[in-house]
Amino acid sequence: MTATDGDSPEITDEVVLARYPHVRLDHLNKHFYRVLLGHRLLAGHCDQCDQWHTPLRPRCPHCWSEAVTPRPVRGRGAVYLLTLLHQGPPSPDMDYSTPWPLAAVELVEQLGLRVTATIVECPPERLRIGLPVELTWILRDGAPWPAFRPAEEESDVEA
Repeated sequence: MTATDGDSPEITDEVVLARYPHVRLDHLNKHFYRVLLGHRLLAGHCDQCDQWHTPLRPRCPHCWSEAVTPRPVRGRGAVYLLTLLHQGPPSPDMDYSTPWPLAAVELVEQLGLRVTATIVECPPERLRIGLPVELTWILRDGAPWPAFRPAEEESDVEA
């Protein structure tokens, strides 16, 4: 697996390790965390069957090809699964009352392509399955992490 325009080669492995000290990094997922530092989100894309997947893997889970490339995604989608967590905030850096919303967001790139993240900037009464959302960023322990908020233009996101 090789990185594409989503990767930031000027950010060294040492920088990634220092910014995400509590993450078990390996040669596969370090690209994912490296681009988080640049506020971009990656998913795996198979150049053979044109399917997307998460998390990053060395083989396509659809056709088993090794022609897999991490690519940036647009960061738009809809809430597919929603849970409310009643223990602790989503991060020590965040002032957020419990329960706090955690969602599996299905991205617009492909049905079934989902990422899990915190939902922010959303009043509890607005939370729902199918809510159109867009990527935003929060800090956890001083490092950027993806989160989602309600989309400004709901018509741009298919629910």
